[in-house]
Amino acid sequence: MFLQKLELNNVRSIEHIEISFAKTQKDVRKWTFILGENGCGKSTILRSIALLLAGSEALPELLGNPDSWIRNGKDECSIHADLVNKEGEIRPVDLKLKRGQSLFETFEHNRETLRVLDEALKHTARNYLVIGYGVSRRLNSDKNLSSAGSNSFRNPRAGSVATLFNPDATLNSLEQWAMDLDYQTSGKGLNLVKSTLNDFLPGVDFDQIDKQNRQLLFKTADGIVPLSYLSDGYQNVVSWCGDLLYRVTQVFKDHKKPFEARGLLLIDEIDLHLHPLWQRKLVNFLSKKLPNFQIVTTTHSAMTVHQAGEGELFLLKRETPNASPSIKQYEGSPRDLKLHQLLVSPIFGLETSDSLEVEKVKNEYRKLKSQKTLSKKFEQVKSEVEALPTATYYYPQEKNQLDLLAEIKSALTKK
Repeated sequence: MFLQKLELNNVRSIEHIEISFAKTQKDVRKWTFILGENGCGKSTILRSIALLLAGSEALPELLGNPDSWIRNGKDECSIHADLVNKEGEIRPVDLKLKRGQSLFETFEHNRETLRVLDEALKHTARNYLVIGYGVSRRLNSDKNLSSAGSNSFRNPRAGSVATLFNPDATLNSLEQWAMDLDYQTSGKGLNLVKSTLNDFLPGVDFDQIDKQNRQLLFKTADGIVPLSYLSDGYQNVVSWCGDLLYRVTQVFKDHKKPFEARGLLLIDEIDLHLHPLWQRKLVNFLSKKLPNFQIVTTTHSAMTVHQAGEGELFLLKRETPNASPSIKQYEGSPRDLKLHQLLVSPIFGLETSDSLEVEKVKNEYRKLKSQKTLSKKFEQVKSEVEALPTATYYYPQEKNQLDLLAEIKSALTKK
């Protein structure tokens, strides 16, 4: 079951938005990227999806105070989604919240939606599988799987999206899970952990389990070290990727290839703590590792947006400072642009790809040049501008093409 359409009305800062996830009537996009400035409601979109698909047992743990979901000055809010199954059948789902209602009244008000979801979830935990990660993705330091991701989230479906709702929620311990998996499968299951970490972590390879000290060891440029010695960036990636591994393989434990199962993955600020080189790899990594998952993510990063294909990017912004956020699908394929073109396109809205200091020098040059009498200051600034690197860089193959075009133009001119 995948998302085909989402509609929010009066949900927190958002008055009204609609997002289509459809490629065709039966097919949905694998990736949806949501780009927007802080305070526009990117996290609200992901939380709304998670809340809508939670089911009656998980809903109380995620909802909190129903009034906190309702836009200021409004009496009620609604979240609507159209879901599509393997056969292409559309299933509408709604959640409505009214100001001042108790939790019991909220359940009564949404009885039909919750009944449909609960009936589907009764058959198997695999139905409507949603896994989500908020901006706070902390590794559980206890190395105790039974307490991992605990806090106030006891329901498994609530726990699978806990960090979207609670910054104090922790993730399942990769080390404890890897050791349990190694024991339960006589070492065979450890290949899942090893292949995943080796596929993604540059310059670091999984070495072995140190069973005596109950920790994972990695080969690095500085020798073999435990997970806790890796940089914060490495640990952040390992923590949520490890948690994702755990959840997928637990739900699909009877599958020979659990990563080929279907599900919905929500990631807030997917590129958090990642070096640009990693940001370029992450989308491809998740696409290959989870080929049948639908992924909805928010981002601020040009490097991440640069991986988006045709129709995959949505821009969330306020048209005026006091306006409610609106969302528009970007027409085109960001991955076809050069990175500097992306930065000065309407996607990011920068007026120049120059640094602030270089921009100041160029503006001063233009101002001095426009004066009737050119001063000594102008000559000094002019020399500074001329010393700057040229704005255009050509790859060798592009240079050859330009040279060829120049020859053709020259020949035509002579003829």
